[in-house]
Amino acid sequence: MLNIATLDAFASRPWRNGRGTTREIMAHDVHAPTSAHLWRVSVASIVGDGPFSLFPGLVRQLGLASPGRLTLTGIAPGGTTLDRPGDIIRFDGALAVGASCHGQAVQAFNLMAAPAVPARLERFQAPFRLEHAHTVALLPLQGEWRIAGCASTLPTGMIAWGHTTGTTNVAPVAPALPACLLAVIISTSQTEKVMS
Repeated sequence: MLNIATLDAFASRPWRNGRGTTREIMAHDVHAPTSAHLWRVSVASIVGDGPFSLFPGLVRQLGLASPGRLTLTGIAPGGTTLDRPGDIIRFDGALAVGASCHGQAVQAFNLMAAPAVPARLERFQAPFRLEHAHTVALLPLQGEWRIAGCASTLPTGMIAWGHTTGTTNVAPVAPALPACLLAVIISTSQTEKVMS
């Protein structure tokens, strides 16, 4: 079953360096940082340039969830810039990564998970189907989306999270209009591949 709420429904916590805040959407085994089953999903507001916290032993996936530009240094030579909502980057949580938002606050959709967790962050612009049981978090960036089995639609500014138990179809309400959705998908099915 999926829950739907505004992002404001989740408590906002300031970063230690004062350059942003984080809203935790859902997490597993958060009190056991060395656990092979740890994962965490959050939405961050980045308001200034500075370093990311280190998370050794975890794989990080980050999607730009707002207009603006976000440049990350320490991952690839010369830095990597996300400049389109829905752009995604993946990197080792042990890397010393610096972030620049070029003077404009941006939002990021974050997935951190142990390497053995079958978890991924994906961008969708067209209908898609989840074939097996999953834990998911769905964040629309453009357009309104329909999730099979949910009584209400999912517009921008809202997030859906929870568990699916079988085949679940997700699609834009207006297929002819531009649409974009970021999805964290954590498989609870043995048929899914492990993140590599």
